[in-house]
Amino acid sequence: RSRFPVLNGGLDAIKSVQATFMPQEVVGTDDSHKSPGRLRIVKLADKKSAKPGDIITFTIRYDNLGDRDLNHIRIVDNLTPRLEYVHDSATSDRAGRLVVQDNEEGSLILKFELSQPLKGQTGGVVTFKAKVRR
Repeated sequence: RSRFPVLNGGLDAIKSVQATFMPQEVVGTDDSHKSPGRLRIVKLADKKSAKPGDIITFTIRYDNLGDRDLNHIRIVDNLTPRLEYVHDSATSDRAGRLVVQDNEEGSLILKFELSQPLKGQTGGVVTFKAKVRR
């Protein structure tokens, strides 16, 4: 009985058999097989060492290692007072916005806020430049 409905009937004489079925729709998703979202963040610099006046390009790579979407992703980088953010140098391969605020330690906090959920098994890259202070 892999198909429904199943009707059985028999006729002993001339009779009429009628059946009425109500249409139904069952909708749902089964995502119990999906692993929870996990965010991995890696920050790299394009130089191993730098002198005062040098400009360093930082790359922040983020990846959702799980299968489920991650929402409200915010990547925060609190710059050391030795670094000065280069205005308008931030780029992102995903839609979002950059929020810059004073960290009260002589530098800035950079917050990259993604506009859309980060789908499972996907990622992105944010870059920015900072100058080493004298």
